Amino acid sequence: MTKKRKTRAVEKSQYRAFLSKANDFAFMMEMALKEGKWNSAGLQAVHAVISASDAVIVYYGGVRSSELDHREVVGLLQDIIGEDASTAGRHVIRVIGKKNLVEYEERVITQTEARDMADHARRFLEWAAGMLPGKD
Repeated sequence: MTKKRKTRAVEKSQYRAFLSKANDFAFMMEMALKEGKWNSAGLQAVHAVISASDAVIVYYGGVRSSELDHREVVGLLQDIIGEDASTAGRHVIRVIGKKNLVEYEERVITQTEARDMADHARRFLEWAAGMLPGKD
């Protein structure tokens, strides 16, 4: 049985806005990595995967998650896309799993953690781009 998830309806064409945001966040993630701004890079990775997830979910499901826990997006991806989203979802979990550390905890993230988050974000963004139509 599929878990009932909190969602709200979104017009399918709005996937482009979410994909644009994801690409903007990814660009800033790369800039932060080049500048050695590890916390900023990590936060941009988080926002990039959330926006890219929203883009895919909106395009295929016409909804977006309204859950407070961003990790719920992985289950929603699998509900809508199916098993093809399971590997991609692991990248999302790896990035979002560090969200609390990046945003709220006392310690700063390390270069290794930031680069790991960026690698997983890149892999997920590549998957998401392949799932969506090209630019018009």
